[in-house]
Amino acid sequence: MKKEQQYLETFKENLEHFFYDAVDLNLTNLRQCGFWIKTMNHQNQAAELRQKRLDKGLPAPPLMICSITNRCNLVCKGCYARNQNRRKGMEINPQRFEKLAREASEIGTNIIMIAGGEPLLRKDILEAAGRVKETVFPVITNGTLLNGDYIRLFKKHRNLIPILSIEGDPESMEERRGPGLYGKVVSVAEILRRSKMFFGLSLTLTRDNFEQLTDTKVLQHYHKLGSRVFFFIEYVPSSENDVIHCLSEEQKMRLPELIHQIRESLPGLYVCLPGEEEQYGGCLAAGRGFIHISSTGDVEPCPFAPYSDSNIIDMPLTDALDSLFLSRIRSSHNLLTESAGGCTLWENRKWVEEQLNKPESLSA
Repeated sequence: MKKEQQYLETFKENLEHFFYDAVDLNLTNLRQCGFWIKTMNHQNQAAELRQKRLDKGLPAPPLMICSITNRCNLVCKGCYARNQNRRKGMEINPQRFEKLAREASEIGTNIIMIAGGEPLLRKDILEAAGRVKETVFPVITNGTLLNGDYIRLFKKHRNLIPILSIEGDPESMEERRGPGLYGKVVSVAEILRRSKMFFGLSLTLTRDNFEQLTDTKVLQHYHKLGSRVFFFIEYVPSSENDVIHCLSEEQKMRLPELIHQIRESLPGLYVCLPGEEEQYGGCLAAGRGFIHISSTGDVEPCPFAPYSDSNIIDMPLTDALDSLFLSRIRSSHNLLTESAGGCTLWENRKWVEEQLNKPESLSA
């Protein structure tokens, strides 16, 4: 329990720094600054709720990732969501999603990252998210569907923060996503900037684009486009053939210092995923630091480990978090350190499957 207390305290401190920086970034925009001050207060209250649950030995992740649809208007090379061949089923409806977000808030989970597929195909879900004012929802989108209606939606609900996916230079992005996609995303960024919207970019780091996407000059260009949030996401392969695109060990070791240098020279909010999991004592999935909800409501350790023994359509979030499968993953976090493939659960997927199928009478 003492070690769990230490990792949660580290997580809390990192979140506090993040939201203090958000306030500083918006001092010249009174409405936006006011939003971030309120958000920081909500996050402080959330930390207290998580601490109370931890004192009782219960999981309370600071972050939840919700993939609200498997559908997408693009067919990108190497898309893990498309290649997972998930089971088909009815996607979560907006009423259950809003209830889920409020259930999460009650246990101190007040950051919910919305992903897909392409989340802008589910405007009903985004409208429901906007009503949960105490929670921040970064929305990871390819940006191609971001029209005037969505601009008005994001302006109305400041807790919804558009995060545009980008791959680097036009050639590499269009090779993966399709012709004209780089120009489209840049155009959307310019519209957001002119609309005085707070938005960010999601940068997937591969072995090939690492030097480019961590170059201060490249990031300065994105900063001029108006981005103030930068998600650096380590590439996770969708098959053994794609492992060659993962960051090298040398790149993974350099990344924390590079992000520190960038943060010192360029005002912005910087998030690394999965980040330096060693400082948290191993893998943060399965509810230690975050949890994943699939489009059909399955409660999974993370987006790259599509295994589940519980579904929030059938039960409250708190019951699902305490499932046997997730408990087994959490209890083995110290064995699941950072991997060569960006996600230790993906690299150890056979072991994860064993935990799911192991009889209840056997321990983890």
